[in-house]
Amino acid sequence: MGFLFFQKEHLTQDLINKKFKLNGISYSKESLISHFKKNELYHKFLISWFDERDYMLVKTSGSTGTPKSIRLKKIDMISSAKLTGNYFKLPTNSRVINCLSLNYIAGKMMLIRSLVLGWDLYLFPVSIEPIKKLKSKFDFIALTPMQLENSLDNINYIKTIIVGGSPVNIELRDKILKLESTVFETYGMTETLTHIAVRNLSKNQIKFTALPGIDFSEINDCLAIDTEHLSLNTVKTNDVVKLISSKSFIWIGRKDFIINSGGIKINPEKIEKKLSSHFSNKFIISSLNDKVLGEKVVIVFEKSIPKNYNTAIESLDKYEKPKIVFFLNTFPETNGKINRLRINDIIQNK
Repeated sequence: MGFLFFQKEHLTQDLINKKFKLNGISYSKESLISHFKKNELYHKFLISWFDERDYMLVKTSGSTGTPKSIRLKKIDMISSAKLTGNYFKLPTNSRVINCLSLNYIAGKMMLIRSLVLGWDLYLFPVSIEPIKKLKSKFDFIALTPMQLENSLDNINYIKTIIVGGSPVNIELRDKILKLESTVFETYGMTETLTHIAVRNLSKNQIKFTALPGIDFSEINDCLAIDTEHLSLNTVKTNDVVKLISSKSFIWIGRKDFIINSGGIKINPEKIEKKLSSHFSNKFIISSLNDKVLGEKVVIVFEKSIPKNYNTAIESLDKYEKPKIVFFLNTFPETNGKINRLRINDIIQNK
C-alpha cells in the first residue's frame, strides 16, 4: 500500500512542471483547468490528465481502419515526453508551438511534453497555414507535411521541426534542404505515443534511426518495436521495411495496402515514390477487384488527371502500370492523412 501511494504521489508531481507556461504566463494545475473552461476539448483533456486514474483513453487515428480506443499509461506518456526533450535538446523554458488537434495523439503529446518538461507553450490555429503570422523565434514545433509545405516562408523562425502523420514527398524534401531550420521526419503511432524513430531531412537522411532505448526487429516481414522507456510488450506493426540493423530501417510501405495482381505482390507506396516527382497534385495507387488478376492496379488523382500522365508512367515496370485512371474532386482525409480505404470504397462503386 505504501509503495502504491508513493507511485501515485510521484506520478502526480510529474503531471505538471512548476516552470510550465502558456503564452509566457505561469499556470498551476487549477488555474490551467480554469483557463480552458470554455474550451471543451482542452478542458476535458486536462481534467482527464490530472484525475486519479493512471491511464488515459485515446483513440487511434483510423487512417488504415476503424479508430479504436486504447489505454495509455500516464507514466508512459511522461517517459515519452522526457525522451523527446532529451533527444532534441529541449530544456525547461523552451518556446514551443502546438498547431495540431488535441483529438489525436500528436496534439495531445505536444501539450503533455510542455506540461511535463516545463516548456513555454503557444497555441496556434489548427489549420493548413498555422504560422502564417509568425514573427518571433521559437525552439520547436510539430507539423504535418501539408502544414510544413504551407509554412516555408516563416519556418526559419523555428529552430527544430518534426514532421509526421504521412510521408514527406520528394519535392518537399528538396525544399527542406534549403532551410536554416533543422527538420526531422518522424516514425511512430498512437500505441508508441508518437515518434520512436526519426530521420534528419535537413541532412537528406534516407533511413529512420531509433531514439535511445528503442530496438527493431521483423515479425512476419513487418517491423516490430521494443521500447525500454514504455511498459509495452513488443509492438507489431503492418509496416514493411528494409531492416538495416536493430537501430535503423528504411520504410517501404504498409502491408495492408499490398496489391496481389495475378500472383505478383505490388507495393503501391513504392510506385507512388517513383511517380511523386512527376505530379504536383495529390494521387494514390489503389486497386480494383478483377476476375482474372484478382486485383488490378489503378491510380487516383485529386482534382484532375495531369497532362504528363502518359509520359510519367513510362518510368514504371510492366506490372506497376495502372490499368485505369480515376480522379476525385477532393480526397477524404483522417487526421491529416489520405484515407486510402475510403478512396478505395469510392472507386469500387464508380
